[in-house]
Amino acid sequence: MNFKLLLLALLIAFQTLSIQSDSLKTTELTNVEVKVFEKSRQKLTSPDALSILTDKIISPTNGTSFVSGLNTQAGVRMEERSPGSYRIAIRGSSLRAPFGVRNIKVYWNQIPFTDAGNNTYLSLLEPDLFRQIIITKGPGGGIYGAGTGGAILFNSGFDLKNKIKFQTMYPSLGGLKTSIDINLGNAFKNHRIYASHWQQEGFRIQSAIKKQWISYEFNKSFGTSGAISLTSYYGDLAYQTPGGLTLKQYQENPKNARPAAGAFKSAVDQQATFKLKSFGIGAQISNQFNSKWGWNFINAFQYNKVENPTIRNYELRDEPNFSSRGVIHRKGIINLDAGYEWQSGQFNSQTFGNKKGIKDTLQLTQNTHLEQLTTFLQADYEINTQWILTLSGSLNTYSTQYINQETIFSPRAAIVRKLGLHQSITAKIAQGYSPPSIAEMRPSAGIINTNLKAEKGWNKEIAWKGESNDKSFNWDLTAYLFNLNETIVVRRAADGSDYFANVGETTQKGLELTTTWKAHKYLLVNNSTTWQDFRFTDYTTAGKTYNGNFLTGTSPFQNSFLIIYNHPSGFSWNQQYIFSDYLYLNDANTDQMPAYRIWNSKISYQKLNPKYGWELWFAMENILNETYSLGPDLNAAAGRYYNAAPGRNFSIGLKINTY
Repeated sequence: MNFKLLLLALLIAFQTLSIQSDSLKTTELTNVEVKVFEKSRQKLTSPDALSILTDKIISPTNGTSFVSGLNTQAGVRMEERSPGSYRIAIRGSSLRAPFGVRNIKVYWNQIPFTDAGNNTYLSLLEPDLFRQIIITKGPGGGIYGAGTGGAILFNSGFDLKNKIKFQTMYPSLGGLKTSIDINLGNAFKNHRIYASHWQQEGFRIQSAIKKQWISYEFNKSFGTSGAISLTSYYGDLAYQTPGGLTLKQYQENPKNARPAAGAFKSAVDQQATFKLKSFGIGAQISNQFNSKWGWNFINAFQYNKVENPTIRNYELRDEPNFSSRGVIHRKGIINLDAGYEWQSGQFNSQTFGNKKGIKDTLQLTQNTHLEQLTTFLQADYEINTQWILTLSGSLNTYSTQYINQETIFSPRAAIVRKLGLHQSITAKIAQGYSPPSIAEMRPSAGIINTNLKAEKGWNKEIAWKGESNDKSFNWDLTAYLFNLNETIVVRRAADGSDYFANVGETTQKGLELTTTWKAHKYLLVNNSTTWQDFRFTDYTTAGKTYNGNFLTGTSPFQNSFLIIYNHPSGFSWNQQYIFSDYLYLNDANTDQMPAYRIWNSKISYQKLNPKYGWELWFAMENILNETYSLGPDLNAAAGRYYNAAPGRNFSIGLKINTY
């Protein structure tokens, strides 16, 4: 597909239309109503633990990834092994996600972006595309399908007026990123086209990335009775994978890629690269019958084509997926939501030998079909002006030829007690269920694991939320206890391939505190602190018992501090500080990665007038040039844990807006 011709065609097709916008404020988050768990909820009275990121927080630095933005949130840890290779853990370890995002459901404009095999290619998504991200933490009773980690809801939205935005960015690591964002429409009909190209050399050897993206969104409302919307995209992504280093190699030269060792060639020799071409389209229609009844219905298709030469082999995958979701809503004394989510996918894989980046002899062919179905019912009852009760339950089934079909019922119950107009206390209990993903049943080791079982567990939490009388300060303090059975962990062979196993039980205790302070009309201060005590409680393997050990890859303490200063003159400044405490790199807790401290900063100046505007910005990351690994390879053979993050680096960018 010729990317430039496609972009030109879309620009010509929609150049005559006009625009509307629906931007979000960056302050007073407790008063912002968000669509989550099939309800319009305010954070103060929500029965669930939520994080809400606006556009200023999604990308506080250079806008090439979600790492710096998501890591401002309590209980959330986003890791980067190399540019494009991301992991996310919400209230837990990324043990199940050596090369991607798992055990977390991701939605874009309410449409499932996570496929039927429970894999999410998050590296495709563009930070500048989104106006809002909502993160739900912990099990949700199946409202967002099977999962124990939570869900991430990406919302892109439209601008309030006719607008074309062009941006170009040059990083010190080499390459450039350029994008164009076109919003067109009127009060009842909106179009948005976003296209970008990003190419970067990378900090380490064999860590370059190249990504091309184009998306088209459409929304048409029918007064107050309903709406129809369309979300579509095409992405072409390729990023090199340098591989993990031993501690000695990491200390000698953290920029190096994994060298050759014994019978295994180096990452450079094998041209280790992850290549993905992805297309998706989803349509949503909603309607309000009357003052009591309404419904919404979604159908979506996604096709992923993967080409992945690694140190040990060369894999080709074709993954067409279909998703359908529908919900009926009823307003009354008891508000009800009843719905389903069904996903079906075909996962075809061929594994070849890798002869210095070229496909060699066919070694293995594995094709399977996978389906999962969730049906759910949710009830909200406002007992009186002070008490709100929420009950929900879901029936979840997951079927594939690799493992026996399971049917699990997941309940959720929560009660909110309002304490006047500005505070509330919430108590909640929910059961989580997370089946193994297709990549865990069919890992890169090439051996199908038919013995894997779904993770299951109960989460109990209590939260205190509030805001000052003048709404300049708000807080969210949550304590939780999550007991997880059949915990899935990763193992790695000497050649770097991975395989997975259930290890018994873990106990995960945590405390999260988020505060937002509007210190001045121009100054906003966000602080997020996470305390975690995650341990194996029933884990014996190969004659060794790890009971009482810390859960691999989890840090006992994390803190993020973000200052956002916006002056009416057009000057703005973002200052970010991230601290992550030590973590253990293997289940035996014999190898430990030390704590690290990261400072990031961005300054910008913008000038606006009725016809056009411009903004010039400069960002610097890792200002103190700390040597650290942002995405270690857990349980790696021969101690190859370390993937060095970039040292001190900066970016300069220019935005031009026309109205």
